[in-house]
Amino acid sequence: MTSTLAIALASLSLSVISTGIAIASYWRTRSNQTYDYAARLQLENESIQGGSGPEAFHYSADLVNVGIKPVEIRNIFIDYGGQSEGTYYKFNVEGLFHLPPNGKRSVGFSISREDYEDVLTKFGVQQCLFRLRVCFANATGGNVEATRNLMGLGPSETTFYAQRGDAVV
Repeated sequence: MTSTLAIALASLSLSVISTGIAIASYWRTRSNQTYDYAARLQLENESIQGGSGPEAFHYSADLVNVGIKPVEIRNIFIDYGGQSEGTYYKFNVEGLFHLPPNGKRSVGFSISREDYEDVLTKFGVQQCLFRLRVCFANATGGNVEATRNLMGLGPSETTFYAQRGDAVV
C-alpha cells in the first residue's frame, strides 16, 4: 500500500505541475496574440490644405492596415468646430467596413468657406479645429477611438499640428 500511495502522490504532483505549466503557457500565448493581432493603422498620401479659396479646408489620405489581421472600422469622422463637446460638428466620412491586411481606403473631406464661417459664428469660436477620428474594433472586439489633430483655422491665424510618424494607432 505504501508503494501505491507513493505512486499516487507522484502522479498527483506531476499533474499539478503540468497544469501550472499549461496555465502559464496560456497566459503568455494570450498576451502575445493580443499584441500580434493588434490593429495597426497608418495614413499614407496625407494632404491637409486650408486657407484662401472656395474651400476653407480640404483633407485627404489613405487609411492603411499594416497589421496581420483584418480590422473592422466602425466609423471615420472629421470633427470640426470648437474644442469642447457640444461646440463642434461630427461629420461621418465613412461607416462600417473591413480593411484587410495591407488594404487601403481613401478618406476625403472638404468644407466650404461659407460653412466654415457659419461654424465660427454658431459656436462663437476664434479658431475652427479639425480632427480625424477613427473608431475600430480591437483584437478582443472592444471599441477603440483614435484621434489625430489636423489643423486649426481662424480668421487671423492658422495652426498646423505636427505629427510624428504616420501611425493612427
